[in-house]
Amino acid sequence: MKTLLTTIIAIATLTIGFATTTPPAKLIATAAIEIAAVNVEGHELFESASYNVEEENIEFTTVENVDMIQIFNAEGNLEFQLPVMSNQVSISKALFSQGESQLGFIMSGKAEVFMTSVNMK
Repeated sequence: MKTLLTTIIAIATLTIGFATTTPPAKLIATAAIEIAAVNVEGHELFESASYNVEEENIEFTTVENVDMIQIFNAEGNLEFQLPVMSNQVSISKALFSQGESQLGFIMSGKAEVFMTSVNMK
């Protein structure tokens, strides 16, 4: 009985461990850019995400309105804070340097900033 209980606890612990270390799903993955939600909650905010090659814009449609977008450089320093007030967001690729950065989405009525990782290739 004690062995069975120990086994169940071990399996539950491993399951929780794997669940919390699952890498976030990519929102956009092209030859030019990769964007992924930093956490699962952030991934659920997006109805769609795409990269418009002709206009070189990153385009998002969110479930709720976005009040502000924050762009952070590789060191985590705030570069831009842009008002949006819509659920449709278009951001020029020119605002990002090559390499890693982050986008913060400040949603209407939410205290938390939802982060995405951005990798410009």
